[in-house]
Amino acid sequence: MKKLLILLITFVSLNGFALENPKAIRGVWVPAPRFTSALHTYENVQDFVNLLDSLNFNAVFLVSYAQTQTIYKSKVIQKYAGIKDIKKTSLLSPYLDNYDKNAKSTTADPVADLIRLAHEKGIKVFFWYEYGFMGDTKPITNNNGLLAKNKDWLGVDNQGKPASYHNKDFYFNAYSPKVQGYITKLIEEGIRLYPEVDGIQGDDRLPAMPINSGYDAYTVSKYKKEHGGEHPPQDFNDQGWIDWRINILNQFGKTLYEAAHKAKKDIIVSFAPNPYPWSRENLMQDWPTWLKEGYCDLLAVQCYRYNAQAYKNTVTEALTNVKESNTNALFAPGIILMEGGTIKMSADLLRQQIKINRDLNINGEIFFYNEALNNKEIKEVFSDLYSTKVDFPTNVH
Repeated sequence: MKKLLILLITFVSLNGFALENPKAIRGVWVPAPRFTSALHTYENVQDFVNLLDSLNFNAVFLVSYAQTQTIYKSKVIQKYAGIKDIKKTSLLSPYLDNYDKNAKSTTADPVADLIRLAHEKGIKVFFWYEYGFMGDTKPITNNNGLLAKNKDWLGVDNQGKPASYHNKDFYFNAYSPKVQGYITKLIEEGIRLYPEVDGIQGDDRLPAMPINSGYDAYTVSKYKKEHGGEHPPQDFNDQGWIDWRINILNQFGKTLYEAAHKAKKDIIVSFAPNPYPWSRENLMQDWPTWLKEGYCDLLAVQCYRYNAQAYKNTVTEALTNVKESNTNALFAPGIILMEGGTIKMSADLLRQQIKINRDLNINGEIFFYNEALNNKEIKEVFSDLYSTKVDFPTNVH
């Protein structure tokens, strides 16, 4: 009998199976309420959690900051933006009047209900601070409450104009201790209001800053003080100038990690940047350093590609950088399912990309975004490939 058991274990091991379910990250991003009705009503929250449970997902990354609003009512935004009515700080405000119409929720709070119902199904919930240091997708003016009350917050490029990525995404000054303090307080507030939340996440805007930034009065003064009175190079691609600015952002990443863990000891701190080195060359996100220095528990590189070979190349490069960083951090590539409300991923391509992950021994992924899970063909893929439940990995500290 003993020999038979040894042979069975050997067979299982050699054929790549496990006697116990492996741990894996099966996550989905949930964008702002204007893009999804998942949190519009209590029934919708229930249906969404039941859908995730039926497809054996185990993590939700809920948008928690976008367009100078949070998913919850924020006293931090109210203070910093000078908003009189705290309801206007919440992304969910337009939907709250009808949320608990049938009095089925004991909280009348979609976020609290999501966390409770998800936890009942073994699903973790992360607060995803999507906008991070970005202020708007168009030039930031004094119509923005934060800038109107904090006129020195604007990021500035080498032409003296608002700093932006490709003249599309415009940023507040991430090098400023005041702006950094605002973001930190915002995240601390989220953890304090919802102590049961499992994690927080920044993405390609946190910590980040457009490569053409750093020419505001504060950052110029700081640079001159540290460089014998010399002005920053006019060429924003000057390598020394890039390194100096990246170091400020990296230090903030560490500060944020420590602040989050002070607010909740076992919080999972995650970042979802773009692939490296593109992330460094455009938004100054030096995420291999975050991994090496230990202030990223879960890395979710946005490997958004629309064919199998491009995805394989991107995720392989990301995995190589992760391994070279000598880290025990969790890694779950981001895969795009929807963009602008349109399904961008065929069921066949979805299968291919998940298979690529498994061939690379990557046991998990996070998908953008949740509405695609209602698509019949997409749903069939997950019913097949996520056929059994698995636990979310816990070895992040």
